[in-house]
Amino acid sequence: MTNKDKPINKLDECVLCPQCLSRIYRNPEERKKSKIPTITSSQKCSICGNILLHEDKLFNLVNNKINLLNIEFNTFLVACQISNKTITQNENKIRKMTGYHGNNDLKHQIKRDLNEMITKKLGKTLDYKNPEVVIMVKIRKKPYKHNPYYELRNINIFIDSNPLFIEGKYRKLVRGIPQTKWPCTVCKGKGCEACNYTGKQYKDTVEDLIAKDLLKLTRGSSTKFHGSGREDIDVLMLGEGRPFVIEVKHPFKRNIDLKFLRRIVNSHSDGKIEINDLKFVNKDRRAAIKNSSVESYKIYSAIATFKNGVTSKDIEEIEKLDVIEQRTPVRVEHRRADLIRTRKINSISAERINSKQLRLIINCQGGLYIKELISGDNGRTQPNISKITNNEAICSQLDVLKVHIP
Repeated sequence: MTNKDKPINKLDECVLCPQCLSRIYRNPEERKKSKIPTITSSQKCSICGNILLHEDKLFNLVNNKINLLNIEFNTFLVACQISNKTITQNENKIRKMTGYHGNNDLKHQIKRDLNEMITKKLGKTLDYKNPEVVIMVKIRKKPYKHNPYYELRNINIFIDSNPLFIEGKYRKLVRGIPQTKWPCTVCKGKGCEACNYTGKQYKDTVEDLIAKDLLKLTRGSSTKFHGSGREDIDVLMLGEGRPFVIEVKHPFKRNIDLKFLRRIVNSHSDGKIEINDLKFVNKDRRAAIKNSSVESYKIYSAIATFKNGVTSKDIEEIEKLDVIEQRTPVRVEHRRADLIRTRKINSISAERINSKQLRLIINCQGGLYIKELISGDNGRTQPNISKITNNEAICSQLDVLKVHIP
């Protein structure tokens, strides 16, 4: 058993490399008086096992992994994980026996030295708050099979690329497309004959139509879509479009041309969707977009179809609608909390199409369910158009004309 693997119990049982000795004894005078000997050429440091003597090779391991993965990044942070208990136990014992109370342990030393080397040699920028990649140095007792350096055989490098966030607006130009994936109702997303083994209830989604080109450009693993609300599957999203942030998980390429992305997505979607106003954003924008529904206002075009003929008096009453108390609609109560929500209608105008149909232009607070505003949803929405006209009505067509967020 080498002294690298041997737990120590007394100071005279250990030897330290110059780097570890300097960490334990920050004062040069104390270092000279230390009873802990410095290692000879045939010995191994009782703490680091001579890792700190081969940091040039440690940097090479990092650089080789970056090149192997062909990962592109500008900002980074180094992390270190030590699962070799002998290393941590020996360091803790030596620190206790020498009375050292600082925080410059082996993990901090490795991270600090690698941060400096990557910055200087690769021209990357150290970022503690929002790095594009995290470079993890894992140190264990058992050797890794494919490590090219015998001195560092128990070390491996893992690189995790943090998500990439792109904001934009989408227009949905055909009906029958959901915003995000719906699992197949038969197999619950596992894949079966009913869904052609895709696991999806619908072949296309807004997210998928964007993601298939985006993942190719970024070499990411998957996406997550964050929209400022969502329209029903049978509703068009017109006007300037609905704001969204799409999150790319584990991208290996970040500096992509967003104008090119816009062109190819719009070209490949066969007129089903369009995306515009793309820009890179940070992760905080994701939450701002998702939580913007109540603070936003939206403009809808709805066709209300009535059981009986509509009078001029009915139109006057409809245009007076103001504050709505709306209990969670029956059609979405399986995925929404059963609450009563108060929503404001800023304006509503009605145009007669025929004796039993009106086109309504509704400017309202985000989160108002328009279909239920018209039907009443068995009294769960009050007031509602069916009730104030005493004329049963349904929303036979709905389009979103504008989604405005602060």
